[in-house]
Amino acid sequence: MTPYRMIALVLVVALLLTAVTPARAEALEVGTILLLVGVGVIVVIIVAYLVIANVKGRQMAEAPDDGGPVVLLAYVRPAAETPVAESP
Repeated sequence: MTPYRMIALVLVVALLLTAVTPARAEALEVGTILLLVGVGVIVVIIVAYLVIANVKGRQMAEAPDDGGPVVLLAYVRPAAETPVAESP
């Protein structure tokens, strides 16, 4: 084995040992925990919304349509005439 290969092998082993060694554990602050919980809740809400919207959309697409025209009716009652009081 040539000296250059030996140096390369030692460097690769040192790099792998550095990458595999776990980092020192640190305590999480309250703000960080609240941030992570908040992000998790928001993600759950968005996923639930998308799932419900997908199910509703599929149900609306499968709903039978009679194909008839939509008729809207509006009744407007005429204003009642009020008697005008005569001034003396």
